[in-house]
Amino acid sequence: MPRQPVTRLTFAAAITASLTFPALAEPTNPNERSTLYGETRSWLVEALHDDTGFSGCRATIPLQEGGPLLLERSFDALEGWTMYVPSPQTPEEKGSTSAPGLFIVDGEELPVTYELLGHGWAAQPLTEVMRQRLMDGNYFSAALEGDAAREWILNGSTAAMDLAQECYERQGAIWR
Repeated sequence: MPRQPVTRLTFAAAITASLTFPALAEPTNPNERSTLYGETRSWLVEALHDDTGFSGCRATIPLQEGGPLLLERSFDALEGWTMYVPSPQTPEEKGSTSAPGLFIVDGEELPVTYELLGHGWAAQPLTEVMRQRLMDGNYFSAALEGDAAREWILNGSTAAMDLAQECYERQGAIWR
């Protein structure tokens, strides 16, 4: 029997099916469910739903040494966006629900206070300036006091945040 060529799409689908995506398996809010909205430049974009319906969208770069980096566009965020970074710290261990840290893009440090969520994540609301830095930058580092600093390559972050915004505006409905 002659060998059939494997297309990139077939190969990518096979690889994708075999992977467990941390954002899909371990959401930042245990009451939310997520469905894949789209993929762009190694980022996944998910539509988020809770018991009341659509709650937002999340862009995730899952397969980097620093762990998954989550950027969520939701109704309840201060300026619409929240960033989630992995953190083993819990409020009970720390004696506080927050930890001082740094938001670092391409070496430019911004002191911030991360909220410790206690189930493997720390959250940081994103201002417009911070979002723009993430979209324009090449490397992002999160340095929470008490955690080792983590770094992510930001390739495709603009496309990912644009797709998450589209997902949010369409309330997770795929119209393509």
